[in-house]
Amino acid sequence: MSELIVNTISGLSDLSVGNTTVNTAITSTGITQNGDNISPVQSFRNKIINGNFDFWQRGTTGTSGYVADRWSTGVVGSTAAISRQSFTLGQTDVPNEPSYFHRVVVTSVAGSGNFCVLAKRIESVRILAGQTATLSFWAKADASKNIAIEGIQYFGTGGSPSSSVQGIGVTTCALTTSWQKFTVTFNFPSISGKTLGTNNNDSLRLIFWLDAGSDFDSRTNSLGQQSGTFDIAQVQLEAGSVATPFEMRPLGTELALCQRYYQGNKSDNTTGDYGASIFRGQSSSTGNFYYWMPFSTIMRAVPTMNVGNPTYSNAGSAAFFNVTRHGAEIYISVSSAGGYAFIPWRASAEL
Repeated sequence: MSELIVNTISGLSDLSVGNTTVNTAITSTGITQNGDNISPVQSFRNKIINGNFDFWQRGTTGTSGYVADRWSTGVVGSTAAISRQSFTLGQTDVPNEPSYFHRVVVTSVAGSGNFCVLAKRIESVRILAGQTATLSFWAKADASKNIAIEGIQYFGTGGSPSSSVQGIGVTTCALTTSWQKFTVTFNFPSISGKTLGTNNNDSLRLIFWLDAGSDFDSRTNSLGQQSGTFDIAQVQLEAGSVATPFEMRPLGTELALCQRYYQGNKSDNTTGDYGASIFRGQSSSTGNFYYWMPFSTIMRAVPTMNVGNPTYSNAGSAAFFNVTRHGAEIYISVSSAGGYAFIPWRASAEL
């Protein structure tokens, strides 16, 4: 058996196995051998949740608001068609063999106040405050088109100054019909002397401007209005001035991070974006009954609850009471003994 000799364990070192020498480097992103990353560091360095677009609890299409988990599309005047798109298995255009990418098809309508944006809200304005940070992502379009990237520090409802600081690090990115990797560097201002609002909804925000009327010229480098198809994949925001390889967190971990803000799934038994709880044999007589339903993950804040289209064999109505970050109490009005109640629901604690 060959002897493994480690000459040094910091900076650049050589690992000798028999007569073979392997150039090895230990860096902030892991261990590389001959230039290949063989041991990436899993440090939650990526501040973006669902940057790989693996989770779409609300469904895979939409026209505005949250569709892919933790990503919100804002539209005024113009229109948007949002969808989950699949990468071809084995493609090599975007690394790490991702499953999905995010698509927005924009139909622009002329108007100085009209726009279409893809927005990411990161909990706490303290994140990366006073620091240099690097955004990296892959993107393409149906033709050569520009998009603009903007950072915002939002101090929450009632915060100061005027709730937010806009126009941070505005950068134009020139998309083509082929996948490209883009990097944008932000110098986020210090938040010293600022005041947070009282609703615990302050955040760091990234805005991907796809279509922008002239009212937003100063925030978009005069991007202008445009229609088209915009695709984005593997988004990462991290401290520092260098973009490191995309951090692939375990899927179970990433789902739990998403569920801190939203829980509820598309279901074959409902027409909406709801999770579903089934209660069987809930009583031996008629009356009103209550059941405690724990959430899968403790949520960011006490969520807003919605009930879908319930299906009952013996119940007349359902509602939620005593909602907490940990779960909610379901009220069921029962008209006869036994049977079941299928109750679709959703819980949102988005920023």
